[in-house]
Amino acid sequence: MPLNYEKLKEWSFPPVVQSVRKRDVQFYALSVGLGRDPSDERELRFVYERDLVVLPTMPAVIAQPGFWVNEPSLGIDLLSIFHGEQKVTLHRPLPTEGDIAGQSRISEVIDRGAGKGALIFVETKLSDRVTGALLCTIERSAFLRNDGGFGGPYRRHPPQHMIPERPADLQCDLPTTGQQALLYRLNGDDNPLHADPAIARRAGFELPVLHGLCTFGVAGHALLKSVCNYEPARVRSIGVRFTATAFPGDTIRTSIWRDEAGATFQCRAIERDTVIVDNGRLDFA
Repeated sequence: MPLNYEKLKEWSFPPVVQSVRKRDVQFYALSVGLGRDPSDERELRFVYERDLVVLPTMPAVIAQPGFWVNEPSLGIDLLSIFHGEQKVTLHRPLPTEGDIAGQSRISEVIDRGAGKGALIFVETKLSDRVTGALLCTIERSAFLRNDGGFGGPYRRHPPQHMIPERPADLQCDLPTTGQQALLYRLNGDDNPLHADPAIARRAGFELPVLHGLCTFGVAGHALLKSVCNYEPARVRSIGVRFTATAFPGDTIRTSIWRDEAGATFQCRAIERDTVIVDNGRLDFA
């Protein structure tokens, strides 16, 4: 069944309300690797209820629309879908407890042509359910490897933030564990590609893959540590483009180029010498 462009254009997401509690904040930080050194008080702020603060990448898992692409009438090939890009823009500090309302919409569908795939862009706005105050805007895209050529209009992909043509100013290496994907999926991503070896093999992988958003969280940790002195209030926005699959157990090296407004970055899986995140950008508040 080909991708149903008309159905996608008309797709309406129901509002999602999520009650965020301190344990959710702590678990998210643990699931992306913080707290490995129990004596590091800078990381302790994200995993211990005393003076708890929220990681800037956490909004990406709050009040999201779920695994909606598995709706059969959309005609999406689930084994060929990959996370393309992700960006979080913070308008206000995210509370460690409270009811968060999320409203999503499909902002763009790009047909790259037969054999070239397609792109779906989704925007989610998170607000405080009680006050209505806008907290953050989340933008993400999905690359549908086998779903191009459905007859949708061709549009040029938005320009990427380019990596400087000079050596990085600094690097930060952070390990992942063999159970990282199994932990991270408890944030609400139930795609079996991240847990079931048989499904991973059907998709062409030797083992379950690490979530793109987990890699996003690891990169966010590296930047928070390296250029923000673990102060989340310094982050205005962070965005990435996923270029290759990460696997549980990879050591992720984040190369960082600093400037006055923020930092440009790229992530590589060291053991496989593979760039898994490119064109990354962090802007200071």
